[in-house]
Amino acid sequence: MYAPTTVTASTPSPDSAFDLEALLAPAVGILGPPTSLSPLPYDLNAGVPDRPSLPWRELAEAARVALEANAGEALTYGGVAGYEPLRAWIAQRQSAETGLTVTPAQITLTSGSAQAIDTIAATFLGPGDQVVTGAPTYPGAIRAFKARAASILDVPQDDDGLRTDALEALLRAERAAGRRVKLVYVVATYDNPSGATLTLERRRHLAALSREYGTLIVEDDAYAGIDLDGPPPTSLYEITGGHGILRVGTFSKTIASGLRVGWVVSEPRIVQRLNYMRFDNGASPFIHHTVLAYLEAGTYDAHVARLCALYRERRDASAAALLEHCEPYMTFKRPAGGFFHWLHLRPGLEAQTVFEAAQRHGVAVTPGPSYYPNGGGNDRIRLVYSALPPDDLRAGIQRLGAALEEVAGTVRAR
Repeated sequence: MYAPTTVTASTPSPDSAFDLEALLAPAVGILGPPTSLSPLPYDLNAGVPDRPSLPWRELAEAARVALEANAGEALTYGGVAGYEPLRAWIAQRQSAETGLTVTPAQITLTSGSAQAIDTIAATFLGPGDQVVTGAPTYPGAIRAFKARAASILDVPQDDDGLRTDALEALLRAERAAGRRVKLVYVVATYDNPSGATLTLERRRHLAALSREYGTLIVEDDAYAGIDLDGPPPTSLYEITGGHGILRVGTFSKTIASGLRVGWVVSEPRIVQRLNYMRFDNGASPFIHHTVLAYLEAGTYDAHVARLCALYRERRDASAAALLEHCEPYMTFKRPAGGFFHWLHLRPGLEAQTVFEAAQRHGVAVTPGPSYYPNGGGNDRIRLVYSALPPDDLRAGIQRLGAALEEVAGTVRAR
């Protein structure tokens, strides 16, 4: 008969048996934290869609249709490129939008646009490779590029998006120094966090620079369709003729972020390389079948139109509240689409201090430094208007105004 094992004081516990920090990959120590939802009463931090508008009934019916049509195919591995009929649907939409011929072979499906960006980084970037982003830019892209130990060069942005004159000067200087920039990453339409939309003139200039310097463009089009003041300028993908560009899209903002369905559109030779660098056996076939059944039911465009009306009302309500309650302490430019206001704090106010004061007032916002790969943003705050109804936006922004007044009073008292 065996005696029970006795654990003595000298036996290492599971928590102390290993030096975890010594075992982590180097990237873990240099990455900023991922964006998360806030438990505060007024979450103006996380860029998520409106929950009550999520088309859950239609998706439930689409799931039933998909499973009844072909349960075996929907519930088994589907390959790294993703469900071909869904890729064909996306290709047809891209063709209609751009006037270019886009085929399913030019599309790979991903687990949201975040995985698309990470796969692009894995495919093209290694330690020391150079990638250019705006300053500010999407933190998820910063994390993906830093995780590959790439060198991130940033170019300033203004109300018209990425400053392509500054990009041209940077590319020229890097070429003169014998260095090559591999990628230029840009959210050209309704930028996260600034809400800025790159002008047509700058889009054309960027496309010309890409050709001249042999640099790939990554066009992150996550907010496509959330057009609150009419259609945006011609896409970079169309301007480039689909050459030397990877266009990233997603259904997260127009259907549901929980679906995790995104894609990359590019040349077939580029898509083949992206698929080669996938290690996940492909995104969920069940979700792909469900999304396609939802799209084929014919309610998608009407749903997006309703979303635009809803977000337009919220943008306008939040803009009016900012002018009423916060104008002495910040300025901003109303975005033409997307989810975000980008607040420019008056001199003397610092983003981190405002962020902390807002928390004390029950409001979550995001301090600007999160969006700068090489420092900056101490005078900026991102405010999300997509997730809350107008009354809650007004109440939250009124509290933010009180937090700003509190911080300003402390600055005056110094």
